[in-house]
Amino acid sequence: SACASVKRTCALASALATHVRIDADAVETFVETMDDAQRAVLGRGARGFDAALHELPHGDEVRVAYVLVVDAINFCFWPDHVDVGEDGGRLEYEHVAGGVRRAATANAKALDARTLASMEVGDLQRMLEWPRPLPNEEERVRLLREVGAGLIEHFDGSALKLVAEARGSAARLVDLVLRYFPGFRDCAVYKGRQVHFYKRAQIFVGDVWGAFQGEGIGRFDDICSSLTMFADYRVPVVLRELGILKYSEELVNDIRAEKIIMPNSEQEIEIRACTVEAVERIKDRLAARDGLVVSSVVIDWMLWELGEKKRYSSHEPHHRTLTIFY
Repeated sequence: SACASVKRTCALASALATHVRIDADAVETFVETMDDAQRAVLGRGARGFDAALHELPHGDEVRVAYVLVVDAINFCFWPDHVDVGEDGGRLEYEHVAGGVRRAATANAKALDARTLASMEVGDLQRMLEWPRPLPNEEERVRLLREVGAGLIEHFDGSALKLVAEARGSAARLVDLVLRYFPGFRDCAVYKGRQVHFYKRAQIFVGDVWGAFQGEGIGRFDDICSSLTMFADYRVPVVLRELGILKYSEELVNDIRAEKIIMPNSEQEIEIRACTVEAVERIKDRLAARDGLVVSSVVIDWMLWELGEKKRYSSHEPHHRTLTIFY
């Protein structure tokens, strides 16, 4: 499966990495010192997800379409931050998700596949009610058109049918998303080897699982064994601050100077691959030490929340890579 390829190729890339490494002792320390509240969060599984943020008044079809639309355009908000203060005026995930949710709440057809397939530049900004052009707006709109067209051609225009086709398998749903929606195919070539991440495809499945609290259409019996964490900007910062990820001096200096880390560069691939592998090691250590079997998704949620609490107070900036994949 695609999920298995993410684990296998990220493990290999992390073993070959020269700019980033994983501190095994720090992984052990993090697991040993995890407090009761953190363990309780992990133990809640899908119930630890804030499903209220995904509640919509028009039924399961609209709720799944909402998740798919948000995750199709869930990437690279930070270019909007240039010359904008830290007063809440900077584009963040919650602005995108909130804008899509408001549109779908007001109009059950706002996220209809045909609406998406005919979307043009400007339509998304109006949907989100954002006061200025969105970063990489043309590409976001292209991806939404792709989603709409793919749903029409393969699933009778229904996002719910897409999920149902997976028959309760998270791994199978990731495979379906990658098969029919090319914009989710997040991979790179590292030292002559292909490395897979599939961040937005996996986060779509994780969000469906969380939104439905692991029940009904959101029940995936292989969630703990299949999905990895979602390799993005926030979690690597948290892992660095925990001492789990160690960067070369050159990479640290480039990130602190806010230099652009090129997509598909060795540095960028190593940051992402080592982040995936580090969370897999945390997951494995929790199982071996405490018998706590959890999904990497839930560990990702916990680490992401730690990062969100320090969004403006952290001394370590995130790496800057212009990409459509995260």
